[in-house]
Amino acid sequence: MNTGDLPRILIVEDDQTFRETVCEILRDVGYKVRGTRSLKKASKRLTRHQFDIVLSDINLGNHTGFEVLQVAHKARPDAKIMLMSSRADPELVQKALEDGAERFLEKPFRVKELLQAVEGLLQSSEKETPAASDPSERRDK
Repeated sequence: MNTGDLPRILIVEDDQTFRETVCEILRDVGYKVRGTRSLKKASKRLTRHQFDIVLSDINLGNHTGFEVLQVAHKARPDAKIMLMSSRADPELVQKALEDGAERFLEKPFRVKELLQAVEGLLQSSEKETPAASDPSERRDK
């Protein structure tokens, strides 16, 4: 992520009210956010635009957040993926993490939980970037 840019987040959620609410919350705190309701539209956006985070519901009508996860990893390998669902049984959470999601967010969630999860993903992304590492750690031994 370029530190001069606002972090970019794609929300994939088929419930329009929920999607718009999450988008508004994230925009209000300074993120650049786009929302979409389907795997097809998410795929188009991921191939055309850069995103730092993809937040997808697991249940998307005829498709799943796991499919979004696969498309996102292929189109934007550097993007952090967070899946969410109102059904957060341990097997589902484990599968999401094993399939490459960095976080799982159980719905309904509080605004504070959403913002903490997003911040955590952005911070982990910055730690992985060589330019973000501490120069004092690069000493020849």
